[in-house]
Amino acid sequence: MFRHVLLALTILTAAVAGIAAQTAPPTNDALFHAQGEYVGNCAPGLTDGWTKTTVGAQLVARTQKDGREQLHMVFYDGGLPGAGWTRNDPRIQVDAEFDNGVAKYDMGWSATLRDGVVSLRTAKGELLGELKKAVRRSPTLGAAPPANAVVLFDGKTADAFAKGRLTKHGLLAAGCDSKRGFADHRIHLEFKTPYKPRARGQGRGNSGLYVQGRYECQVLDSFGLEGLDNECGGVYSIAPPIVNACLPPETWQAYDIVFTAAKFANGKKVEHGRMTVHLNGILIHDELSLTHATTAHPRPEGSEPGGLFLQDHGNPVVYRNIWVVENDPKRTRKIIFLAGRRSHGYASHEHRAGCMLLAKALNESGLNLQTKVINIWPEDTSVFDGADVIVSFADGGGGHPFMRHMGEVDALMARGVGLVCLHYAVEVPTGKPGDNFLRWLGGYFETHLSVNPHWTADFKKLPKHAITRGVQPFAINDEWYFHMRFRDGMEAVTPILSAIAPQQTMSRKDGPHSGNPHVRAAVAAKEPQHVGWTHTRADGGRAFGFTGGHVHWNWGEDNFRKVVLNAICWCAHMDVPAAGVASKTPDLPALQVNQDNKPGERFDAAAVQRMLDSFQKVESSQKKD
Repeated sequence: MFRHVLLALTILTAAVAGIAAQTAPPTNDALFHAQGEYVGNCAPGLTDGWTKTTVGAQLVARTQKDGREQLHMVFYDGGLPGAGWTRNDPRIQVDAEFDNGVAKYDMGWSATLRDGVVSLRTAKGELLGELKKAVRRSPTLGAAPPANAVVLFDGKTADAFAKGRLTKHGLLAAGCDSKRGFADHRIHLEFKTPYKPRARGQGRGNSGLYVQGRYECQVLDSFGLEGLDNECGGVYSIAPPIVNACLPPETWQAYDIVFTAAKFANGKKVEHGRMTVHLNGILIHDELSLTHATTAHPRPEGSEPGGLFLQDHGNPVVYRNIWVVENDPKRTRKIIFLAGRRSHGYASHEHRAGCMLLAKALNESGLNLQTKVINIWPEDTSVFDGADVIVSFADGGGGHPFMRHMGEVDALMARGVGLVCLHYAVEVPTGKPGDNFLRWLGGYFETHLSVNPHWTADFKKLPKHAITRGVQPFAINDEWYFHMRFRDGMEAVTPILSAIAPQQTMSRKDGPHSGNPHVRAAVAAKEPQHVGWTHTRADGGRAFGFTGGHVHWNWGEDNFRKVVLNAICWCAHMDVPAAGVASKTPDLPALQVNQDNKPGERFDAAAVQRMLDSFQKVESSQKKD
C-alpha cells in the first residue's frame, strides 16, 4: 500500500527542499518534528467498524494556553486521505499529551508515538501494527511553466501584482492582485502556511486564492481537519473538498486549477463557471459549478477577465512559482492517433482501421480540431508538438508501444496532454509501467487481477457527464476487460460505463488473463465492473480508458462510437456538444475499409449486416421511447 501512497504524492526534490529550509522553524522544536503523517499495516479491527489492513494517521501539533503540548491524532481506516482513505471511510480523532518526545492515547486500545513510530495495541497490550512517518509532497511541486505560460511570480520580482510584495526570503506575500486578467485558464501556484500550534481554526495561516478575483479556494492550515468549505481546499460558501488534502504547516503545497469562466449574454449570466481543482496532486473538486462569487470577493461576477487575487488575512502565508496557461476555446485542437501493428484476424483488433474511422468521424463533425493517424510511434516526435490528446489503440502487455517510450510519454503527460487508451492498450506489465498508467490513465489491466472474457455488457444507467451527452443506455457484446486496477480509493477516477458481469465470464480456469480468486468473488457479489472511466490529472491533463474495441463491427453502434468520440473531445478540453459528437453511422463497406486483414472463406457478410441492422433497430426504438 505504501507504494501506492507515493503515487498520489511524491518526495520533494533537493532543490525545492533547500528553499523550504530558509523559513523552517527551529530544529529543536520536538513537537514540530513529531507532527506529520504516518502510515503502516495493521491487523483489521482497530476499533468497531474498521476493516482495512492499512491505517494512516495525521498528528497535529497543538499547544494549550497553559503551555501543555499535545498531538491531536487522527486515524484513517485504509491509509492517508487521498491515498487509500476517502471521505466515506471511518476516521477517529483523539488527543494525546506530548512529553519528552512521547505521546500516548489509551482508551480500549492504545496509540503510542515513540522514536518516530506510532504503535497500535489492543487493551491487552497486543501489537496490532506500527505506523511510520510518510513525507508526502505534491507531484507538481516545482513544476516548470510551459512555453505558453504567463509567469506571474518566479521569485525575481512581484511586479506582475498590484500591491505585490517580496518577503526577505524572496517569496510573495499575501495581499496582492495580478495586474493581468484571465478568462478560461489553468493555474499553478505553491503556498506555505506558518507553524502556529497555539492558534486554532481560522487563525492558523489564513489566506485565500481568488480565481478571477471572484471564487475563493481557501488557503489555511487545515492539516488533520474534517475538510469543510471554509478550510483548505474548500471553495468558500460553495463546496467542501472531496477529501482534505492539506499537508502539515511549513510544508510547501501546490494548487493546480483548471477554470472555465461563466458565460454571459446581454449582461446576464447564462452559464455558471466551473473549476477542477487538485491540491497536492489530489483531486478535490471535479468540474465544480460556481454558482456565485464567494464571500469577500474583490470583484463581482461578470463577463470580463479577472486577475488572480491572493487574500491577506493577517497571517504570514507566502507564495511562489505562480503561472497561468490561458485556454482559448476557439483554438484548433490537435488529436494524434497511434495505431498498433496488425494483430488478430479479420475484424478483430483492427487498430489502424478503427483509428482511421474515429479520425474521419471527428474530421467530419464540424468541431474545431485536426487529427493525424500514425502507425505505432512517429519517427519524428515533433508531431506531438502542440498535441492536445494522444489516442492509443494497440496490442498491450509487454509489447505495448509505450513500453519503449515511457520517458517520452511521461514528458507529454507532464505537459498536460490528454490520453485515451482503447481495448488492449489499457494493459501494461505491473511495476513501473503499471504505476505510470495509474498516474496517466487512472487504471489499467493488471494480470492475475483483471480478466478478458467476451460478454454482453448491458449499460442500463449512465452517469451525467460530458462524455455521456447524447449517449443512450445500450448493450453490446465485446471482449470487455474488467476488474481493472484503479488508483487507491478511485481517487480522481470517474466510472463512465459500468455493468454487472454475468457468471459465465468466470467459466475459464484461473490464469493471467482468465480468472483469479479476487475477480471470482467480485462477480459472485455482483459488483459493478467499470469498463470505461475518466481520470483527471493534476498536470491539467484528462484521460479516458475504454476496454471494448475487440470487435471492429461494434463501431457501427452509434452509442458505442459516440462515447469514445465524446471522450476524445473531452480529453482535449473541448466543450462536448449537448447531443454529443455527431457522426454518420458507418455501413458495412465503410467498416471494411482500411482493415489490415482480409476476410476469410467463412466470412458471412449477411450475418454482419444483420448485426448492424440490429444496432439501428434498438436505437430507433430508444428514440421513440
